[in-house]
Amino acid sequence: MTKQEFLRLAHRFPVAAALKSSDDIEAALGSDVSLLFMLKGDAFQLEPVVAQAHKQGKGFVVHVDLVSGIGKDRAGIQYLHQIGVDAIITSRSQLVSAGHAEGLVTIQRLLLVDDSALETGVRTIARAAPDIVEILPGIIFPEIAPALQQLLPGPFIAGGFIRDALEVARIRTAGAILSSSSTYALWYRTSS
Repeated sequence: MTKQEFLRLAHRFPVAAALKSSDDIEAALGSDVSLLFMLKGDAFQLEPVVAQAHKQGKGFVVHVDLVSGIGKDRAGIQYLHQIGVDAIITSRSQLVSAGHAEGLVTIQRLLLVDDSALETGVRTIARAAPDIVEILPGIIFPEIAPALQQLLPGPFIAGGFIRDALEVARIRTAGAILSSSSTYALWYRTSS
């Protein structure tokens, strides 16, 4: 998947399903989401899930730092590419580089706990040059978006504590291309 294809899927539906269990996977596969973000689980059980997601026209993204069974190195990223994963999420710059080398879309997380985290994170992300930046907690994105958009090229995803459609709309209006949420109701077009 290219960055443009990822962005097209993000544009199709404003929420990515944040998956933490097999129940989440089943729910997401039956939902309206276009992108599935695997945040927990076993890497060796992903291949059939990735294939099923692709069969339904959905993109599959793995959080390398959190999914077990993946080496946090180039070989781990190569394995994910071999099983068809479209993109990776990581907070580690060296894994962003490995993802680029494998032709994967790269999403680097920026956890904002205070102003110094913003300053340090911006420098790290600017050096790593991921395709997309995910801001956590996503619920604060509308407040910090103007500063972020001056400091980083984006595009941006907001993830964490996003629980209703109004929050998704606020985040989208503030300039994020996508919200990531584990709230099932947000995975359907009729959510409110």
